[in-house]
Amino acid sequence: MELRHLRYFVAVAETGSFSHAAERRLHTSQPSLSRQIAELEMEVGVKLLERRARGVTLTAAGRVFLDHARLALLQVDTAAEAARMAERPGKPVFVVGFLIGQEVGWLPETLRILREEAPELEVMILSQSSPELASALMRGKVDVAFLRREKTTTGLAFRLLAPEPLVVLLPAGHRLARFKTIAPQELEREIFISPARMAPVHA
Repeated sequence: MELRHLRYFVAVAETGSFSHAAERRLHTSQPSLSRQIAELEMEVGVKLLERRARGVTLTAAGRVFLDHARLALLQVDTAAEAARMAERPGKPVFVVGFLIGQEVGWLPETLRILREEAPELEVMILSQSSPELASALMRGKVDVAFLRREKTTTGLAFRLLAPEPLVVLLPAGHRLARFKTIAPQELEREIFISPARMAPVHA
C-alpha cells in the first residue's frame, strides 16, 4: 500500500465523487483514480466505496478505514515537518504521547491547538501502551500524554478527558452472554485474548 492510495481514497471520500476528486483535488484522470482505488480495495481485501447514481458513498469498512487513512497521512505530514525542523537548530521539541489506538480521536485537534498556541514548538508524536507512556512521562521523555490512569506513578497529574467503556466479546453460547452488564469479577477465571503483553490493569 502506498501513500498515494491513501490520498486518493481520502479525496474521493471527502468529495463524494471520482470525477471531482480527480479534477479538483488530485489533478489526474478519472480512469487512473479508479484503478488506484481498485488496487487499494484489493490490497485491503474489502470494498471501501460504493458507486451510486448521485456520487460515491462509503461502506461500513470504508468509514472505519477513512479515519485511519487520515491519521496515517497526518502522521506522515508531521514526520516531514519534523524532518524540516531538524534543519533549523534551536527550536524546542514538545513530545506528545498517545495510547495506541487513541490517535484517531485526539491527534488532529492536539496538533491544531499546538500549532495555534505554540507555533515555535517542534511537535513529536509517540504511540505506546499506557504503562510505557506513564514511565516515559516520569523519566521526562514525554511532555504530555493521552493514557489511562496508572497506579504506580510518581509526580504525574491526571485529568479525565473522556470515559472509556470496558467491553467484553463473548461467544453466543457463553454463560455470561445473556447479560447486558457483567461485573469484572465474573471474568476472573476466564481465558481471554489480550491486545498486548503490557495490558492495563482494571481494578
